[in-house]
Amino acid sequence: SGTGPQTRTALAGLVNALCTSPARRIVFVIDDLHRLDSPDVFALLESLIERLPDHVALVLGSRFEPPLPFARWRLHGELGEFTPADLRFNEADAFDLALARKSSLDSTGVREAVARTQGWAVGLTMLLQSSPGTLPPAEGTRLARDTSQRNLFAYLAQEILEALPVDLQEFVLEVSILAELNPALAASVTGRPGAGAVLDALYRRNLFLTAIDESVPVLRFHDLFRDFLQSELTRRHPDAVARLHERAAHAETVPGRAIHHFIAAGRWNEAISLIVRVGESLLAQGGIASIERWLAEIPESARAGNPRVSYLRGACAWLRWDWATARAELAPAVAGMTAPEDTPQRVRATFQLVDALNSSGELQGAWQQLQDVERLPLDELGQAELALQRAWCLAPGGDAAAVTRHMQEFLQHAERDPGVICPVTAGRIHCMLIGLPGIAATFERFTELADRVRGTATAPWHLAAYAVAGWAALWRGDRQGALTVLAQAATAYHQFGSIRLLAERIGQFKAVCSLALGQHAEAIAIAQQHVQGLQAPEVARHSAVWLRSYRHGLARMYWMAGDAEGYRRVLPFLVAPRTIEEWPFTDTAADVARGQAAIFEENWRAAITALARATRTYPQQRMAAIYCDPRVSLAFAHLNLGERDTARAVFAPVLEEVLEQRAVGLLLLDSRKVVTALLDNLSVEARRSPAIGELRQTLDQWSAAPVAAAPAQGAPTGPLAGLSDREQEVLAQVAAGASNKHIARDLDLSLHTVKRHVANILDKLDCASRGQAADLFRRHGS
Repeated sequence: SGTGPQTRTALAGLVNALCTSPARRIVFVIDDLHRLDSPDVFALLESLIERLPDHVALVLGSRFEPPLPFARWRLHGELGEFTPADLRFNEADAFDLALARKSSLDSTGVREAVARTQGWAVGLTMLLQSSPGTLPPAEGTRLARDTSQRNLFAYLAQEILEALPVDLQEFVLEVSILAELNPALAASVTGRPGAGAVLDALYRRNLFLTAIDESVPVLRFHDLFRDFLQSELTRRHPDAVARLHERAAHAETVPGRAIHHFIAAGRWNEAISLIVRVGESLLAQGGIASIERWLAEIPESARAGNPRVSYLRGACAWLRWDWATARAELAPAVAGMTAPEDTPQRVRATFQLVDALNSSGELQGAWQQLQDVERLPLDELGQAELALQRAWCLAPGGDAAAVTRHMQEFLQHAERDPGVICPVTAGRIHCMLIGLPGIAATFERFTELADRVRGTATAPWHLAAYAVAGWAALWRGDRQGALTVLAQAATAYHQFGSIRLLAERIGQFKAVCSLALGQHAEAIAIAQQHVQGLQAPEVARHSAVWLRSYRHGLARMYWMAGDAEGYRRVLPFLVAPRTIEEWPFTDTAADVARGQAAIFEENWRAAITALARATRTYPQQRMAAIYCDPRVSLAFAHLNLGERDTARAVFAPVLEEVLEQRAVGLLLLDSRKVVTALLDNLSVEARRSPAIGELRQTLDQWSAAPVAAAPAQGAPTGPLAGLSDREQEVLAQVAAGASNKHIARDLDLSLHTVKRHVANILDKLDCASRGQAADLFRRHGS
């Protein structure tokens, strides 16, 4: 004790003994140094360290940096440091530990344990003792029922929380409700004006905190420690929790976090007001799950009768093809949003309701809603949507010229303000209109506008725009263009593939593109998956109208693959009587199916009877994206009866349309065997014409071995092509040697988000470490 002569004498004796010791290497280990606070102790340690001979090392274990001259030792290269980040277990370490401890957790449970503990060895050890299977959900009250979780919480209480001064204990408990800690938020929640200094002191203690920005500071509790603190806060101060959340809600600048705090505080009106204010921007970003989760946490009594809430719930259901919920929510939304400031949302809700009614077979109701919205004051976007919905509502009646006219009108509006109109309307362009005259040109023009305003950040509407672009490319026979669209769409699909209205469209295009390329097995597998998915209960209203159409798409794939058995299996569904909800084209499609089934059986007369009937109704019921042009199969049946001239006559208008309107898709989406036979049946003069030669060359190109799609200008290539734009940015920082903390600061992300991006990158690139991923970037990145 003290620093007097006796202490110095003892220290000198110790140093002399170490210097004369015959040992080649001596290591002193002093653990839990954070438990000591006497300045004399640290003065003694500093004196000892300064006098140690070269073969003696001192290892200090402490939760926070002790008052020793580390800066000087660092400068002279006499200090080695292991930070919490260095000691953190990665996934491989955790699996080794689980094996050594004979843990009953499965691989998913071990990964969840790593994520929840962020590699903290003590926490991992305790969670690996969990019951068999995966971990229980990460909710404080449920986790506390798990024995390992209770043990872990007890450890945190005894070793960490109770070691703090009482005022710091209360501080960390109160701020545990915050996702991220900064001085302003912490001061608002706790009422402490000096919160910044307290946060700085907590960070220096290494109190399970990660710095997102050390200069402010902005900190984040490790998830597991935050779970514990919130559980402890509820246990000690149950009456204070709501009050703290309300303070946080009013101080929080991030809307999503403020909404969470309002809900946790039971402040329903404030939560609803904020959800309504940010709802549309979240919908544009694909935030359906957040909106639905927040609204589900608010009691029905608090949100009942609010038309703006109904609009958001209906818009979410519309994006998921849940027409029953969409109609139930959008109808009162339209009726209730009568204030002048509500007009833009009322218009959007009405168009979504029109789409939901039309798509669920209620055509008359859809027209009535369109007539109602025409009486509202419509801006350029509203006029564009009106034209688009008129085209869609006219499609069932078979007035192809009117459909095309309204699509062209829509484009005229879009050209005046593409930056506003393209993002809103892309998801409402129905690709099944592609076979109508002039529609491919409108799709091409919309694609040009969308490309002009797309920007660098991936957004949900890009998926729908890619589907439009893909169908246009396929219809023109542009193989490379179609493949490029698929490559571009991959990133957007990875991010927003859960939004059904958007994902299904790019999925359908991928199926028909694979079909045109001759990849029949892949196309059939995608189509079968879509048929199965459309039988889910939540899309029952959609299924009632469109399930048969999906099956017609599947039948086309069997037809093109020459799979007679597969065609026979699906045929009964195709020829059953049309229901009241289904569109009239169903009857034409059924006759096509009867005719093609008869061709498989080589019953040419029966095929001609059915296909001739389909050909008569086809001009009014053209749905080339769903089923084949009956004239092609009819010509083939006549050809097989030896009626070569009749076959040419029937096929002639199809060929004329293909050549004059560049409608190569009519032939690409039919049996290549059938199309080749009909082209071979042309007159000698026709077969020798440059136009037929070019057409054959185009068709043959689609049958060739697949080639890599041309990447977008500036896009990553090779193994990096599957990464999103944000993941590219994160990987570039990783390759430059930046830590997660610095990446979070530079890219304005939370540390948790950075970690999630890094995990996704390693998974997509099949890399075991950041170093491997960085090496890939250096070799293949731009």
